[in-house]
Amino acid sequence: MKIIRHFLTLVFILALPISGAAQGMYEQHISSGLSNLEKKDYKAAEEAFRAALKESPDDYKATLYLGIVLNREGDKESQSYLKKALLMNPQDPQTNLQLGIYYYNRSVYPEAKDYFETAIELAPNSEYSVEASKYLQKMTKTAAEKPWRVDAAAGMQYDSNVILGPDNAPLPEGISRKADWSGVLYLKGQYDFLSSQVFKSTVSYSVYQSLHTKLSDFNISQHVAGLDTSFELSKQLMLRGAYAFEYVWVGSDRYDYAHTVGPSLTINEGMGFSSDVYYSYRWTRFINADLFQDNSDRTGSNNLVGITQHISVGKMVEARFGYAFDKDSTRKDFWAYDGNRGFAGLTVKPVQTLSVDLYGEYYDRDYSGISPLSGTVRHDIIHTYSLTLANKLSERCSLVLGQFYVRNKSNIDEFDYKRAITSIFITMRF
Repeated sequence: MKIIRHFLTLVFILALPISGAAQGMYEQHISSGLSNLEKKDYKAAEEAFRAALKESPDDYKATLYLGIVLNREGDKESQSYLKKALLMNPQDPQTNLQLGIYYYNRSVYPEAKDYFETAIELAPNSEYSVEASKYLQKMTKTAAEKPWRVDAAAGMQYDSNVILGPDNAPLPEGISRKADWSGVLYLKGQYDFLSSQVFKSTVSYSVYQSLHTKLSDFNISQHVAGLDTSFELSKQLMLRGAYAFEYVWVGSDRYDYAHTVGPSLTINEGMGFSSDVYYSYRWTRFINADLFQDNSDRTGSNNLVGITQHISVGKMVEARFGYAFDKDSTRKDFWAYDGNRGFAGLTVKPVQTLSVDLYGEYYDRDYSGISPLSGTVRHDIIHTYSLTLANKLSERCSLVLGQFYVRNKSNIDEFDYKRAITSIFITMRF
């Protein structure tokens, strides 16, 4: 035993100067890197910080400074180092500033804006907040030069239960629960006709079209015209108001048209926390057609009030959860209901080009009148789940894969169903 203790003591003593030497080399590389960074000799600084990381692979300081140097050189590799540094310390304003600069230089302004605003929030009245504010001013000027935007999407969907009308409408006899493929086209244009630092008004128009391979009588055409206005009451409060007019065709028949209006208030609590409180009023006129002969029975209004809490961890993870209550009043009382909905979602961005979104919802609907289909009062419990993967192919183009599943448990057989939709889309933004 004495021999073993003497051997371990000798190994420990011999290791001390080696560890000390390694630490000394690390400090020397860091010092050299900072000196060359100040002199704008980025190649020499890059070599020094890479050498420091070899001595200490998980060192925060070396990771951050290598990301900064690569950012100055315009190297895309800087993103991975800056993201790694942000994971190590999400509250560092310098890292948020550098990520903002990275996205700004690549014209990804929404991402850049988020990082700049976080840098200002974390370190107000600092050199980082001053520089971040300058970039935000540049972006405001750039945005003012381009007040319009166009979004487009095209793709395919496989639907396991095509013949389901909006809000679980009664299904045509002998056609329900059929699957089909469809092509989907979506186009939306919007224009900021009033804009300032605290106020913005936007008009928009969107068109949605589905084209089924077999069930063409159920192709959906949707047109929506909208007006959105936002007003920044303070750095913590944002007031919004929205109006939309919607018109829908199913096949060659008119299905419904609707007016929706409502205000919302966004509260920024800081430290990655924010809340949305909202209300909406919707009036819908349903129109009878050959396949939906009693569709007009559902004509009426819907009042909805809800709250959503957002929690952000850096820029890579965002959680959301909330509750909403809605009351539907219809021409025939067996379509009217009171609804209670709870929901939660999680968005993860492991790398800048990839976004993963998970969502789940529980919706309890108590109907008012006795259904003529069963002679009982209807009660539905709806479970909804979705998974969406979005991968940026370029600054303007993304590939989006989605899986949607809904299970409607109803005490009336005609409304009890399962539905799954698998989709693949290419999205574009101009």
